Amino acid sequence: KVAQTGAPMNEKDETTYKRLLDKSQEAFLLAIELYNRPTIRYHAEGCCFFLCNAWELMLKAYLVKHEGGQSIYYSDGVRTLSLSDCLKRIFTNENDPLRRNMDVVVEFRNTSTHFVTDEYELFYGPVLQESVHYYEEKLRELHGIEISDRIPEKYSPTCFIVAGCRASSHAW
Repeated sequence: KVAQTGAPMNEKDETTYKRLLDKSQEAFLLAIELYNRPTIRYHAEGCCFFLCNAWELMLKAYLVKHEGGQSIYYSDGVRTLSLSDCLKRIFTNENDPLRRNMDVVVEFRNTSTHFVTDEYELFYGPVLQESVHYYEEKLRELHGIEISDRIPEKYSPTCFIVAGCRASSHAW
């Protein structure tokens, strides 16, 4: 279930909303591109960093649109919400498969950011693919945007993570 409220956007919020969505989609495409570079050994971790960034920016855009620009800040008015806090505010059911998937993705991101992780390709590949699927679905549902419109027709991914493809099994 998606938490929903309504607030009209002023010009500043409209600009912020558009910038967040644009940067979110760029980060998403970078995540896919990076994962699909088999010569980069750090590709799963790098994909995860950009995928988390894409999610966080998309969810902040949603909050700006529905609750106003101040809604993406903590009470100190300086720091913006973390990805985990955005997920909790928008997707309120902690047992939802999307939330469970994103908990694993965020954990992988945090571990990879602060320490060296083993290459768990067999585990994280399907988890990242499922997150890609959920991102595409929620970008469409929450913002009316088809990410496939931003992928050139000549681009033909040759590896594992593909926009428009859903993982065949849940790894979490």
